[in-house]
Amino acid sequence: MGWVLLTLRKAELQASINDRNLKILRLKQQLDNLSSFATAIADGYITPGEIATFGTSLFGDAMDYMYNSTMASDEVAQEQTSYYSDLYSGLTEEQYYNNPDISSQVQLYYKDGALDTDAIYNEFLEKNLEEYAQEYFQPILNEKQKEIENLKLEEETLLQSEEAEIQQLDQSISSEIQRNTIHLA
Repeated sequence: MGWVLLTLRKAELQASINDRNLKILRLKQQLDNLSSFATAIADGYITPGEIATFGTSLFGDAMDYMYNSTMASDEVAQEQTSYYSDLYSGLTEEQYYNNPDISSQVQLYYKDGALDTDAIYNEFLEKNLEEYAQEYFQPILNEKQKEIENLKLEEETLLQSEEAEIQQLDQSISSEIQRNTIHLA
């Protein structure tokens, strides 16, 4: 009768092992998605097409990032654009020609003889989006990655112990069956 109980325990463990393997697989997928997310935002931009590849677990985070990064970066870029367009449009001809640093910088922002505020805005928006990704959002992703890696390690440790227990049960079941076998002479 002991081998029957051992066999039931083995079936219970096998179901648990299957569940753990599935959890580990899902955690690996989440890590892959986080890695894709981190790669996608490295330049500060994220597209709806990229968001669609992250899976449902990161959809909300990606949408939050897209909204928050755009809003924060846009506000700062507008302030910087206003500052620099006031600075560059107020230059006198003497300041322009006598200061090579200013002259080279201003030339980047002049198009067809007029100050191109869109170029100034786009440069600062790009810079601010990248800074937002690196300074504010990357640490959040790193923390999530650590949490998932810890969960995965915990599941893998439990999986190993259950697999070891199954091996011991196999030996115990075999011993019980042999011990309880009726020998006919």
